[in-house]
Amino acid sequence: MNAAALCRLLLMLLWPLAAFAGEPPTEPFLRIEAGGHTSAVPRLAIDATGHLMASAGYDKTIRLWSLPDGTARAVLRPPIGPLQEGEIYAVAVTPDGRRVFAAGATGGTWDGTFNILIYNADTGTLAGLLPGLPSPVNDLAVSPDGTRFAAGLAQGGIRVWDATTGKPLATDPTITAPIRTVVLTRDNRLFAAAADGHIRGYDPAGHRTLDTTLAAGIHPWGLALSPDNGLLAVTGETADKAGHLHIEVLSTKTLAPVFTPDTSNLQGEGLLAVAWAHDTSGGVQLLAAGYAHDAKSYLIRRWQDFGLGPFTDIPAAHDTIRHLVALPQGGAVYATEDPGWGLIDGTGTIKLAPTPPMADLRPSRDHRLAISPDGATVEFTTATGPKRFSVKDQTLQPETTQNPTLATARIEAPGLTLSAWKDSSAPRLNNSPIPLEHTEIARSAALLPDGALLGTDTHLRRIATDGRTQAIIDLTAPAWAVTVTPDAHLAVAALRDGTIRWYDLTPTHITERASLFVTADATSWVLFTPEGFFADSERGGDDLVGLHLNRSCKQQPEWLSFSEAFRLFHAPDIVRARLAGDPTPARTKLAERGDVRARLTHRPGVAVVSACQTQANGTCPALASRAGSTLTVPADAATLRLTAQITSTDPQNGVLDIFVNDRIAGRFKAATNTLTLNAPLDPGPNTVQLRLYDSDGAIFSQSPPLQIERATATDTPGPPQGRLFILSIGIDHFANPELSLHFAVADARTFTTAIAAAAKPLFRSVEITELLDQNATRPRILAAFETLAQKIRPEDTFLFYVASHGVVDEDNGHFLLVPQDMSDIATWQTMARQSIDETTLVTELARIQARDALLFLDTCHAGKVTADSLANVGHETGRYLLTASSSVQEALDSYDNRNGVFVTAVKEALAGKAGSDADHDLGALALGEYVSRRVGQLARQKGHDQDAQFRAAQRDLRSFPIARISQ
Repeated sequence: MNAAALCRLLLMLLWPLAAFAGEPPTEPFLRIEAGGHTSAVPRLAIDATGHLMASAGYDKTIRLWSLPDGTARAVLRPPIGPLQEGEIYAVAVTPDGRRVFAAGATGGTWDGTFNILIYNADTGTLAGLLPGLPSPVNDLAVSPDGTRFAAGLAQGGIRVWDATTGKPLATDPTITAPIRTVVLTRDNRLFAAAADGHIRGYDPAGHRTLDTTLAAGIHPWGLALSPDNGLLAVTGETADKAGHLHIEVLSTKTLAPVFTPDTSNLQGEGLLAVAWAHDTSGGVQLLAAGYAHDAKSYLIRRWQDFGLGPFTDIPAAHDTIRHLVALPQGGAVYATEDPGWGLIDGTGTIKLAPTPPMADLRPSRDHRLAISPDGATVEFTTATGPKRFSVKDQTLQPETTQNPTLATARIEAPGLTLSAWKDSSAPRLNNSPIPLEHTEIARSAALLPDGALLGTDTHLRRIATDGRTQAIIDLTAPAWAVTVTPDAHLAVAALRDGTIRWYDLTPTHITERASLFVTADATSWVLFTPEGFFADSERGGDDLVGLHLNRSCKQQPEWLSFSEAFRLFHAPDIVRARLAGDPTPARTKLAERGDVRARLTHRPGVAVVSACQTQANGTCPALASRAGSTLTVPADAATLRLTAQITSTDPQNGVLDIFVNDRIAGRFKAATNTLTLNAPLDPGPNTVQLRLYDSDGAIFSQSPPLQIERATATDTPGPPQGRLFILSIGIDHFANPELSLHFAVADARTFTTAIAAAAKPLFRSVEITELLDQNATRPRILAAFETLAQKIRPEDTFLFYVASHGVVDEDNGHFLLVPQDMSDIATWQTMARQSIDETTLVTELARIQARDALLFLDTCHAGKVTADSLANVGHETGRYLLTASSSVQEALDSYDNRNGVFVTAVKEALAGKAGSDADHDLGALALGEYVSRRVGQLARQKGHDQDAQFRAAQRDLRSFPIARISQ
């Protein structure tokens, strides 16, 4: 392409957006979203104030963070494709923090060229593209004055543009080696480090004026300018012949050596990152890192006095440190392959350490990956210890004793020899080479009866004895471990992104059955199929995975989390069937679900456009934002008035919910595009967010969260001691005698008596509403909710217990709570009219302002409702939910001729068997987890199969006291 053509192309940059022949793939991509990077972070960038940071990820995301606290601000998603397409290698931020540039392997598979993506940092949306680059971009830099930015390419040298107009200012395509790093000085000179060993300097006009190399065999990687721009620190990616790690300080005027900082006793294969940073006394320190490590950690070496003074080595990460960026307030941030990033302050103290969001499945000396013959149980090792996952029970437990019947990988067998396969690009089977793609590296292997299964950075391959690949499937991350069942029909792989994945094996095909993602602390997990159906842990997981749907290459992709489409995706029974080898239920449900992309096209949007704090005199002064979307209210503020703006192409929107601190606090009809809503506030800080559902209530969109802080007031007392409100319902005798039960009333009475007695020492008062038999009609239940909604305040606690029938409407899949006055059960339509359907139940619960609440739904007596169906209630209310049965089971009506197993388990917990805290208090989490385990044990004592389930829908797993245990 000649210069004139390139200029015309670049001038179409994003002012306006260009049109392209190729477009990204349209099929949905299932992606992990755990709140942080799940793959290596190669680059970081900050604004001029040091308060906004952007991180680039091999996981195909760019993330924005607030500094110095490290709060996540936004996730920026590029158009993506299979394998490396969409990986982000470079990121830059304009000094004013308004724009973010990102690039990497972006666009090559559909356009033949590569793009630099430009995002609006305030909205987190794609604002435009810089297209037409001949190769992926390895690094980006914005000049300190914000007037220009530069890119270093994997092939094609360096490019410089005007940051305001997109006009090309300079290019040097003569460099054939990959550019590793580019930096711009205050007077717009450019320096570039390349893999050919050269460091090149360019004047502001783009003319190459300087060129030098480091010591023989040392390839420069990291570059950093001193605060006065007079010195250039350079790190080398390889050690010298004597094994010494290399860093050199050069003059920016001549690139002549000035001094060499002391790297003695520093072990590793090279240094990749370097930065000059201010310390707390106003001096300048030099920081360098990379592969340097000791026996436990990867290190940052910190020299005092510009690098001339003494040094200290600071343990900073568990994997390679790829980048260092100085902060204007002192110290620096650093990017790692842990994955994650950290912050080191001006004293050399690690203030924020890298915190990967997923289970660490990297191989270690005691690593174990094992699978049962039917694939229903897997054991694997994480950084928090060995784990066992049961598909049947859908439980994740610590592994205390290894199960010898589970198969681990064989790498030795008669007649089969694997060699040179570990971390190698040239593996062999029976001395036959196994051809791999360029840059593909083998990481794991397991022998089959007639060959081998090879896990690499990019693929899972079935290998014949002559080294040929018989079957292959793309991977989302390197396969750290693989193993197969004894009959070799099923494989499981542990991937770098924190997933355990099951694969069907045939001689010619490898197909994925399902994937398990586990959080770093192993408290939450999500199990999902390739079709997008999922099950999750008691402590949630629906927000850990979602669908990435590309639009055009110049448009922001759509993102739909499992949480936002809970009704469409949550299907534990389908997941069980899929893992048992039966894909039919998933295919059937997939057809019923319809075109998700079309649903997204019509998904309404919602935003908060103004907020004010209501006063007793009826006024409502507007609230000013302190920083971003953080609002400050008086210490005694009780209600926030919001103006919500709805954007929609569908004239029939669904309901609009207010969520306060992850629980529902109001449900409204979205009849107009502008709504005024009142949000009750909790004591202390609050997060307020709106959920707007589409017309059939299957998908919702969310407004950006509002963070609410309270002004400090030394003379304002703390929140008053709360009250406990109990609504207990039990029905034995229905209007229709066919529905009769035997112990529901007794269960409701026992529950109320036991809870009230144990809770009395904790609360200012205990107020009980008990509706039994003829008093538990639909009108009286709704009237009870109406009365309680008028009484209960945010500082109170609410417990809701119901022992009755529950059914699932086969017409729409909705849960129906059966009241006493249901008489006609001939059709689903008549039952729905007489029942309290889940929409009504959620609406009533939305009016209960109590910050703390737990729902006890003992509604499975007829075996026609499952906890999977009831999960919608927990998800749409954000309340802790404890149900009596987790599968299609008939609840055991009596355990001891007095109460059922559910209430019996609750009584045991209140008697102290669930444990208690230091104050002898029993919390909601401990109660829920004990009952969910104990119900199955009690039922099996009676030869019955029943398992309770506890679900915690809130992101913040904050427990709250329910009872005090007698000593």
